[in-house]
Amino acid sequence: MDNYSPPQEEQALYEENPRNSKHSGPGIASFVIALITLAGYIITFVVVGVNASSVTGGSDSFITNSAESIFYLGMSVLVLAAVNVIGAVIGIVGLTLRKRRRFFAVIGTIINGVILLLFMLMIATVLVNAGSA
Repeated sequence: MDNYSPPQEEQALYEENPRNSKHSGPGIASFVIALITLAGYIITFVVVGVNASSVTGGSDSFITNSAESIFYLGMSVLVLAAVNVIGAVIGIVGLTLRKRRRFFAVIGTIINGVILLLFMLMIATVLVNAGSA
């Protein structure tokens, strides 16, 4: 039997030291995308809420203002949901990288996934209520 052990320098190349590994770039990107879209949803709903309160204030162009507000809400939610899909995919890529920390990738993937799940739940609720009316 050959009891060969590589020199100390070669062993150091193959050992994984989690303290020396960097955070994954896609994981950080996924986390940042999740935070940006979360802020985007909050801003969108605040702006639409302010517009809706001014619409119900008794102006003459009630239908025009409400249609514009609903259009703005719908388009911004669709764009933000598409960005969430991109963030979730990037987060999954960040989870698959070797020798990288996965902290931001896990958090980014979870936040993007929860937002997408809530978006699908909202769409399902609207479709169920539209069918019953």
